[in-house]
Amino acid sequence: MEVYDKTGRKIMNRLSCYFEKISDTAVGLFLLFLGLILTFISFTIIPVIGLVVAIPVLFLAVSFLGAKKSKECALITKGTRKIFSG
Repeated sequence: MEVYDKTGRKIMNRLSCYFEKISDTAVGLFLLFLGLILTFISFTIIPVIGLVVAIPVLFLAVSFLGAKKSKECALITKGTRKIFSG
């Protein structure tokens, strides 16, 4: 269910934030796996072309795995931490 504020902007809920983190992790792990396979192939079959493709894929994997939460999710988790802690 989508929730909107008075100005018509979409408001994220906790479930959306959870799926955002899961999708970032899933894409990051897929790219990491793909990058490792391309690295292996580059050392065995096509050295130069394989590394040219493998290195950017590995950088993308690291960026997805280390992605920060969006501002909305940071505010939501900050607000729920106060509720649960005290």
